[in-house]
Amino acid sequence: MHTTNPFPGARRCPALLLSLALAMASPLVFGAPSAMAQPAQPGNGTTPLVATSEDIAFANRLSNAFKSVASALEPAVVHITSLTRVQPYAYDFLLRPIPQGQPRLTPGNMGSGVIVSSDGYVVTNNHVVRTAQAIKIKLSNGDEYDAELIGRDELTDLAVLRITPRDGQTPRFTAARFGDAETLDVGEWVVAIGSPFGLSNTVTAGIVSAKGRTVTPRETGRAHEDFIQTDAAINPGNSGGPLLNLRGEVVGINSAIATRSGGYQGIGFAIPANTARTVMENIIANGRVVRGWLGAMLADAPRNGTSAAGVLVMEVVEGSPADRAGLREGDIILRYKGAAVNETRLRQAISISAPGSQASIDLLRAGAPLSINVTLGDQATILKNGELPIMGMRAQTLTKSQAAEMGYRGVQGVVVLEVDPTGRAATAEISPGDIIVRVDGTDVTTIDEFVDALRAVDFNRGSRFLIIRGRFRGYLDVRD
Repeated sequence: MHTTNPFPGARRCPALLLSLALAMASPLVFGAPSAMAQPAQPGNGTTPLVATSEDIAFANRLSNAFKSVASALEPAVVHITSLTRVQPYAYDFLLRPIPQGQPRLTPGNMGSGVIVSSDGYVVTNNHVVRTAQAIKIKLSNGDEYDAELIGRDELTDLAVLRITPRDGQTPRFTAARFGDAETLDVGEWVVAIGSPFGLSNTVTAGIVSAKGRTVTPRETGRAHEDFIQTDAAINPGNSGGPLLNLRGEVVGINSAIATRSGGYQGIGFAIPANTARTVMENIIANGRVVRGWLGAMLADAPRNGTSAAGVLVMEVVEGSPADRAGLREGDIILRYKGAAVNETRLRQAISISAPGSQASIDLLRAGAPLSINVTLGDQATILKNGELPIMGMRAQTLTKSQAAEMGYRGVQGVVVLEVDPTGRAATAEISPGDIIVRVDGTDVTTIDEFVDALRAVDFNRGSRFLIIRGRFRGYLDVRD
């Protein structure tokens, strides 16, 4: 099970995601206080009034809103099964494994997804399909299809699939449409649909509990994610399914739960639809997320009565897009592309923006408001590609400007750019964005030092890599 921990006990929803139940902890009585039922007085022979006809009519209208969302969107929600290739073994009298026959595909992770175009593009979580060697998709009507992995992104935990037509057919699928997560209000009703615990076509409902929630998964260590928090019931198997508003628009992709029991405890997290749509378009266009680059060291602006909330520009990289646009040290960024930001939200918004695209930035400079436009650079241009077949990954020396862009100070090492899902790095759960600073007892500050250290590694015995990931620092075991 893939888990996430914003605090001890938080778990990431595994495969099948999507479960929304109309969760009302106690009966509600609608109406004005004068119309509320009053307790019957002993001996007066009256029957307590539970609800007025107006109350019941209001409740029915709300119920109809949920029913409309469920009936319209269930056909757009799919059940996803990731298949992995397994080699059957038998054992001799010394309990030594002996391969038997050909490897076969067996079900692995399961999750949910949402069809977002009539020609069969599907958005889901990366962790649902991360290790898949084949993917099956089941529609709400029971039809099953193979699916192609178009691309996936570790940093946002999103992936894009496309349903493969059968026998030359070109079916048209029911597709959901994206809404604007920025317009969501805390307290607004939301609906989730998915396959919790493998139970497909499950619908639950709740409200938006919070926005801009940062969750730091223990497994990934990343703290840049910008989640919608909801109390709509989400359980293992809901991963990748949609969070919907009452207009039937996708406002989030369900991704994680906070739990101490392994099941629903009233706290679920969804990736905002604006992020999901941008990442999806990037992946469809490029096969992966091509990341934008601003070129500034950023930090949350202090709230001391004299500084506005926002993001403080601590340093501008010479010659960077920020420098060319006129951004200066000491500026306080308030809005990026019209959306209010903190450091976490700004970093993520920049990283999923296409290189070459323009972005408006509203800021304060010495207390005076100012707006500028910046043309983002390509994050890849500040790093040289370094293929490491022995590890099954691509990496490069962490530059000073890249460290600043990622929020690190005084860190030297090797940054992981891409990971082959079948290589040693993936097996060891190394992820793009990780900074490798030590191999066994040897510090590595450049790619050349890292390559030299790898030459001394016996992968049969195993090696320990010291990794910096987000705000966490720890060891991963790498072995065959």
